[in-house]
Amino acid sequence: MSKFIYFFFIILFIYSFNNVFANECESKKEYKKSEDCYWLKRVVGIRTPVMIASGTLIDNNFIITNRHVAEDHPHVMVRFFNGEIRKAYPLPNNYPVDLTILSLNKTLIPKKINFPISSKPPLKLKVVGFDQGRKKSRIYKQGKVIHFPDLNKFPFSRIHTNAQSLPGNSGGAVIDERFEIIGFLASGDGNYNEVVPIQTVTNVIQKTDINVKEEFIYWGRNIRICADTLEFSYKFQKKPPQNLIKKIEKFCSLSKNKQLFDQVGQTFGRWGLFDKSILFLKKSLNLDPYSPNTLLSLAISFHIKRDIKSEEPIIVKLLNLIPEDPQVLRLGIQVAGYLKNKKLGKNVLKLMKTHNPAAHPLAKNYLKNAFK
Repeated sequence: MSKFIYFFFIILFIYSFNNVFANECESKKEYKKSEDCYWLKRVVGIRTPVMIASGTLIDNNFIITNRHVAEDHPHVMVRFFNGEIRKAYPLPNNYPVDLTILSLNKTLIPKKINFPISSKPPLKLKVVGFDQGRKKSRIYKQGKVIHFPDLNKFPFSRIHTNAQSLPGNSGGAVIDERFEIIGFLASGDGNYNEVVPIQTVTNVIQKTDINVKEEFIYWGRNIRICADTLEFSYKFQKKPPQNLIKKIEKFCSLSKNKQLFDQVGQTFGRWGLFDKSILFLKKSLNLDPYSPNTLLSLAISFHIKRDIKSEEPIIVKLLNLIPEDPQVLRLGIQVAGYLKNKKLGKNVLKLMKTHNPAAHPLAKNYLKNAFK
């Protein structure tokens, strides 16, 4: 991207926020509590040459955002709640989670940052992110925790929730019902969102080191090329050229990014390349074995491939995680009927009666015929 276009975006970015002031928070009826205002003021907007995202102030000089936001850019533009615009610089780290620390002062390092970590797993979550439509930070509708990870067993796994979020919220703070921060939004599909736990920040800080700068830039470059290639791949409705497939496999494998692994799996599945789809989705599950988005994509790939036996344990896992999901219930009925698994069929019908009663009679009739 040319310097002219980049500076044009920066000017547009600054101009679009010129009517927002710090005292707006207390004047809004929807943000009556001081805790709400606290987090609204901690979340910032981030502009890179290719996207708008969010970040969270964890110190006066340091901001947390996603690794996939920073990519290999030497700096990003940050817009604070009071309208101030400043540059921030990604600090090199080699810890393989989707987080990086931005410094507002190149000479500072984040080794002595202390931040509170909640000792109790949350039940409800809210995303605080930069809202592109409102052109400022916003607190979104609360949702429940679908799965809270065991970081001792799976250190790169995420918190999963159905709390509302929108594009541009990546890197925003995720807070619980006690207004304590529990992590940073990483990705989502509109239904199920993924949060990098705040405990991971300690590892990111420890692994922040100028000596890993080349590795850090190389990693960011692979993330950028993978994301750009996947975006380009949407031009192909059918099987694409072999060189495009190889490029996706190479750079997305090197991205070390769970979200991109999921997108690759979905892309290959859309093209009917199910073995490649399953391979990348399993890469994602190795990092985070309780991800509803990944499990659902994997179940669909197995289903279309007609490998129903392999699909069965995935469906069982999904029924425990998101029993209210209509697509999971529908797949569960089909798997039970195909494999003549009466125990599974009975369980799915029970869940369907609770969560999707309108579909229950048809599903019951389908299984009755399948079990004959």
